[in-house]
Amino acid sequence: MTDAAPATDERLQAMLSDYVDGTLTAEERAEVDAALAADPALRAELEEVRDSMKLLKSLPPAAAPADLGKSVEATIARRSAGRFFGRRTLGDRVPFGVLFVVAIIALIAIVGLLWSSPTGSLKRDRPAPPPPPSEPAAPHPR
Repeated sequence: MTDAAPATDERLQAMLSDYVDGTLTAEERAEVDAALAADPALRAELEEVRDSMKLLKSLPPAAAPADLGKSVEATIARRSAGRFFGRRTLGDRVPFGVLFVVAIIALIAIVGLLWSSPTGSLKRDRPAPPPPPSEPAAPHPR
């Protein structure tokens, strides 16, 4: 036997589940059909694949836990020391609502400081008192 035969056998074995699912192209299906006609061991493997598919389909469906994604991310981040997921930003660590409340409180504090400041820019302009009568800075020639 040559090296090409085992590679072909592995390729055909890998195609068996697609054959059962019906997802092979017409050329690939014809190739598998020809190999099945010639090889009883491959036919036996095909029956094993069909039996396995029947068993898998008979299993009841199970829902994934609601926090599966977050727990997988946390495990990967912990094991990879942050190489696969970048550093978590402040928005990832603190909920948006908390950041919003802190921003509103900071804005109110800044407005209060500006309002209470004697030179604050948030005070209403009061009409300037009329200038006192004054004498000209330089005497006018008469």
